[in-house]
Amino acid sequence: MTPARDDGYDIRTILGQMREEYWQALSEEEAQAKEVLECLVFTLGGERFCFETHFASEVIRVPKLVRVPAVQSLITGIFNLRGEITAAMDIRPMLRLPQPEIAGAGRILVVKSSRFASGIMVEAALGVQGLCCDDFEPATAAAARRQPFIRGHFNREGMSITLLDMDALLASPEIMVGEI
Repeated sequence: MTPARDDGYDIRTILGQMREEYWQALSEEEAQAKEVLECLVFTLGGERFCFETHFASEVIRVPKLVRVPAVQSLITGIFNLRGEITAAMDIRPMLRLPQPEIAGAGRILVVKSSRFASGIMVEAALGVQGLCCDDFEPATAAAARRQPFIRGHFNREGMSITLLDMDALLASPEIMVGEI
């Protein structure tokens, strides 16, 4: 048994206070935790766009593309991706964006849906970023009718990042090869 101290020092009281402070701090951290959407961010038409990372398979340099006759103009060509023939698409016309030439920083974002995988040509891949859902503004109904592939915008550090609706984009008949 520990002898009592005359200086008012009580280890049980101090440990109790430390425990309360610890749990208080954890509660505050949980209250401050914000919901984050992990997205692949890239540029198209000089603007920043993103989509959820679960649609992304990989990011590659633009390989030699083979043109295919009698397909929609969105399909810029096909390429061999480890033995799989994959279509490369330029979705900027679908988003009503300018189409500057895709230069050396250009990349292909290989995306997958439940039916197929395809490559989206972009001017630059900026990487994976966690975007705070508190910074998200959903598209208005009128904007959604004009731009059906846009879910809304993230406003991050004075910069707008447009969130694409990849389910709608990948289900669009405009990108399905053989359907005109």
